[in-house]
Amino acid sequence: MALTSPGVEVSVINESFYVPSDAGTTPLFIVASSQDKTNGAGDGTAVGTTTANANTAYLISSQRELTETFGDPKFYTDASGNSLNGYELNEYGLQAAYSFLGVANRAYVLRANVDTADLIGSASAPTAAPTDGTYWFDLASSSYGLFEWSQTNQSFTTITPTLITSTSDLVGGVSTGAPKTSIGVIGDYAINTTHVTNKIYKKTASNTWVQVGSEAWHTSLPIITVASGTTVVSGQKMKMNGVSITTSGTTLSNVASVIGSSVTNVTASVNATTGNLEIFHNGKALGDSTAGANTIRFEEETGVLASLGITAGTYNGVQLLQDKHTNRPTWKTADENRPNGSVWFKTTSANSGAALVTKLYSTSSASFSQVASPLYATHNSAIYNLDAANGGTALSTGTVYAQYNVTEESMTAADANDSTPNVADFQLFRYEGGATTITSGNTSPSFTGSDTFKIQESVKNQEALNSAVTVTLGGTGADDFIAAVNGAGLTNVSASKLSTGAIVMTHKLGGEFRMTEEGMTGTPLTDAGFSATTAHSYGTYTANSSTLIDNLYDLPTGDSIDSSANTGIMASNWKRLSYTASLSAPTNEPADGTLWYHTATDEADIMAHNGTTWVGYATAYSSTDPNGPQFKATAPTTQSDGTALVTNDLWIDTSDLENYPKLYKYNTSATLSSTNTANQVAVTTSGAAWELVDKADQTTEDGIAFADARYHTAADKADSLSTGGAGSPSSIKDLLSDGFLDPDAPDPDHYPQGIMLWNTRRSGYNVKEYKNSYITTTKYPGSGSSGLGNIRASNESVATYFPDRWVTKSSNNADGSGTFGRKAQRKVIVEQLKSEIDTNQAIREDQRGYNVIATPGYPELMQNMINLNTDRNNTAFVVGDTPMRLEGTSTAIQNWANNTASALDNGEEGLVSSSDYLGVFYPSGLTTDNTGKSIVVPPSHMMLRTLANNDNIAFPWFAPSGTRRGVVDNATSVGYIDTASGEFETISVTESVRDSMHEVKVNPITFFSGAGIVNFGNLTKTSASSALDRINVSRLAVYLRTQLDAIAKPFIFEPNDELTRNEIKGAVESFLLELTGQRALYDFLVVCDDTNNTPTRIDRNELYVDIAIEPVKSVEFIYIPLRIKNTGEIAKLGN
Repeated sequence: MALTSPGVEVSVINESFYVPSDAGTTPLFIVASSQDKTNGAGDGTAVGTTTANANTAYLISSQRELTETFGDPKFYTDASGNSLNGYELNEYGLQAAYSFLGVANRAYVLRANVDTADLIGSASAPTAAPTDGTYWFDLASSSYGLFEWSQTNQSFTTITPTLITSTSDLVGGVSTGAPKTSIGVIGDYAINTTHVTNKIYKKTASNTWVQVGSEAWHTSLPIITVASGTTVVSGQKMKMNGVSITTSGTTLSNVASVIGSSVTNVTASVNATTGNLEIFHNGKALGDSTAGANTIRFEEETGVLASLGITAGTYNGVQLLQDKHTNRPTWKTADENRPNGSVWFKTTSANSGAALVTKLYSTSSASFSQVASPLYATHNSAIYNLDAANGGTALSTGTVYAQYNVTEESMTAADANDSTPNVADFQLFRYEGGATTITSGNTSPSFTGSDTFKIQESVKNQEALNSAVTVTLGGTGADDFIAAVNGAGLTNVSASKLSTGAIVMTHKLGGEFRMTEEGMTGTPLTDAGFSATTAHSYGTYTANSSTLIDNLYDLPTGDSIDSSANTGIMASNWKRLSYTASLSAPTNEPADGTLWYHTATDEADIMAHNGTTWVGYATAYSSTDPNGPQFKATAPTTQSDGTALVTNDLWIDTSDLENYPKLYKYNTSATLSSTNTANQVAVTTSGAAWELVDKADQTTEDGIAFADARYHTAADKADSLSTGGAGSPSSIKDLLSDGFLDPDAPDPDHYPQGIMLWNTRRSGYNVKEYKNSYITTTKYPGSGSSGLGNIRASNESVATYFPDRWVTKSSNNADGSGTFGRKAQRKVIVEQLKSEIDTNQAIREDQRGYNVIATPGYPELMQNMINLNTDRNNTAFVVGDTPMRLEGTSTAIQNWANNTASALDNGEEGLVSSSDYLGVFYPSGLTTDNTGKSIVVPPSHMMLRTLANNDNIAFPWFAPSGTRRGVVDNATSVGYIDTASGEFETISVTESVRDSMHEVKVNPITFFSGAGIVNFGNLTKTSASSALDRINVSRLAVYLRTQLDAIAKPFIFEPNDELTRNEIKGAVESFLLELTGQRALYDFLVVCDDTNNTPTRIDRNELYVDIAIEPVKSVEFIYIPLRIKNTGEIAKLGN
């Protein structure tokens, strides 16, 4: 500002200008790794490996920061600890970044959103961890305490039951069904673990399954057996259980008939196999009033017993005893003399007794831990045995027990209300804790005075419930009901009322109480809102019910408080345990998007086109191998069952998994070509032969298509239990003769009759992705004429189908053939990497200042990196890899570089891309990972560090090659991976091979004695001959673009006049002069005046700075002619 009084004003005018320094070699690494890895310190998750942070470009400044962000680079080993060379899941990019940051301090790292750990192979479909709090009834670890009595041997035999774990093994395919006849043999035992009551069955002599303890079980095991051929005198008499019986014939069949029609609870029959007369008691408690329940008392009258050979007396029926080891059955001849087949269900674990193993899953420990699960007869018995002194208050929430004889049927004749035998079963219950409370849903109850009901309660130190107490109402209101309960003299049960008017009944100890109106006056419980209609069925529970009362249940059918009508109710804190019963630990269905590398090489569902649609292969060709394709390393000579081969039999050659599937079809009339050894003339004949199927042929009857078609047969498609998920896959053998198709199967109208279809959904050796709700009525609505439904299965509704599916993730090759094995794993990773490079906008922004791009280990990404670089105005140099399995011969390298295989994209088959800013290097190297194991790494691993070393001691415009600046210090040898053996083959890239590589512009990394491993090439993969065909010039151009951009930016919006033009020209000349001094340029010229900034350009707000440079070239060919002279000639030349 102007001075108005004497003083001094000092102003500073900044006319300084300099070119900002370059950040140095800063690469962008695009990598793939497993998800949610542990960080380098081992105390948390590496943030860069989470799903939320995938596709984020991190600026990393040190090796420590890299491992903290992305974890240690993972390289896999086999079971013996040997490195898996070239394994598709090895983290090549992170290892290269780690090596680079050993000599540099700046790199961008971007992890693609693919979890390589998902691609670790398995023969069975992956699952997710159980939900926290999941209970598992571990069937394999449990013992069941079943013993069968032998009257003959006077001893017990331990029973090992068959465990039924699938409803498909039950009659009707439902959990309440008995085991199918096809399960087991006569005399076997089985437990139906698909139902919560775990019913125990025996297979009878008639080859039918009956529940142990049931009437059918009792009547399958005779008390008395009379030998075949025995006769009686018609009209003779005997007494059975006090009932007189008169024969009306002489045969055993007549005796059986009169017994069955005369004596209650006793039956008889003639065994169809042996002809013996067998006499049974049905086991019901109402037996002979003299001899007792489940007995038959024989008395002689006029000779029938003598004829039958039966000694008069009382005979006990077969018995099921469910009791602890201290109450051993007294079934010996000297005691009760029980018949063969009686069963002791020993309910305690001693001496091979029952020991049910229940486990609880915790997400914090990521494991199951065992929960005690003792067996008791009733809920109150459980409380008594677990907390007798406190009556339940000391029981922890989550305590588990198993109730045996779940229906509580009478075990003796003492219960006059129960004539049903007790049966063998058990059910798991969980204690919910706190006081036992039931709250009525009726907020305005009305009663009748003097109505009554009975109630029993549990008390401390008592296994049985207290005797029933009669409660008599003294009025018609809720308060009268409450007063009657509280005045009934009960120890632990009381009643109260909520502000809403609803009645609450409580057992203060957390025990149980049972109530009934049976035999009482009126219906006071029903009036209060406590009745069978508001109670859960015993042994069940419906969560969040709007009509059923929590903790209120129907009484078990055998309870003695009411009659056989079973109208009583009970309040209990024991709730049915929700669990999974299985031989192996339960899991959840996979999360949507879960990947599965299905490693099975011997599973292939191949279908055939019958002219209309796709059908199972055996449907199209019924005489072919009954087990489907044969998987062998050598050609089969017969079908798998030993029968002769026929036309259309299939063989998959497993000796060459790298090119899986090599599929052959048998032809008995094949054209055979040979050479006559006598005259060397080609001969053509006809005969049987295996013919290789062309996997690239999807248009003729001899070809094969690859697509998802189905996971199930028609019989297995329905989710009958509404479990959701994808269901279990149908077997390959069942699929052979089944024509079911999923609605997304390929349209058969697009293919000719006879062509085969490789169903990739059900077949193995590929990568699949789990899709939730993939086949639903939303996607395929309606059925028949009302909608599409399953358009591949007569438009039937998909409403009952399993909704989820495994969908092939490893897409087909360009020729239509499928992708399998390691190539399928690789395809999934490559496609995700390509997607990230092509769509990520952050790495296209100017503030991401990188000048080198690499995706170590993936030559398939070269074109995508070139495109990214183009989007960024070629401000980076692309480091490209050659395949690790590329053989080190001139022919192999030239064929790959010249793309003689006509590959459509870069990859293992060939190289298709070219660019002035791309350098391709060969071969791979051998180094060590962070654990010290030897690993094979791609060429870019070596070259990225070599570039950094070059730039540390020189400049980007110096060739990163030769023994001065091209020395590789992060590998110990170079070579390739042998495809057949998988071993690393060390090579020395000889001069002749280097010559061949120079022709196709692939840079050799080789070993020189005395120098070590050296990059001995400086070529870019340019398509034209120019100065940019050298790496040093290409990187100079990258550097110039970046720096000239930085120089010019401050002049934007400055006046477009001569002063500005001179200023920017001066800045550029100063910069280029410095480069000349640094051996980047031979010479340069800068024009920025009115000759190239015409009025028209100025009017368009444009300013042109034309620059011409002569870049310094590297020395690559040194010629030293050496002349040999005679003695003295050189001296004369000097005169």
